[in-house]
Amino acid sequence: MSRGIIWGTAGVLAGAVAGGVLVKKVWLDKYRKQKNELGTISRERDLLYTWLMLEQKGADFSEYFLTHGYKTAAILGMNREGRRLFDALKKHEKISVEFGAEIDNFAAVHESLTVYRVGDDPLPEADCMVVCDLERVPEKLAAVKKEFQGDVVTLTQILSWLLNR
Repeated sequence: MSRGIIWGTAGVLAGAVAGGVLVKKVWLDKYRKQKNELGTISRERDLLYTWLMLEQKGADFSEYFLTHGYKTAAILGMNREGRRLFDALKKHEKISVEFGAEIDNFAAVHESLTVYRVGDDPLPEADCMVVCDLERVPEKLAAVKKEFQGDVVTLTQILSWLLNR
């Protein structure tokens, strides 16, 4: 009988340890996800604050494109930031936004731009592509550089350039 108790106790302990490991894994996964979300929210807040400051100073986005010799552009990430950049650029006759692109959001559509899927659709030509996504940017830059022939810049780079002018 004592052997049965020992094996039963060992089984309960093993189950408790396995359950504890599972709970720890679930909590660590949840923590990592929340940390990534908070990082994205922080980057978005900083980006929008910088953008607002530049607008208050009267900065003109076309200045970046014209200085770098870009007459046509594409926008990767047709989210809030990408649409806002499109609105800022469509006011200028010397710069044309040729198309939008997405990597993650395969349901993205736009009222007046064709939206292509990087990796699935052949991308048209443009002088540059602006990455407006704020998550997994290095990964997205690498994917775009494989598929797109023009220069690839981030929205953060453009804002930083305008801020330092």
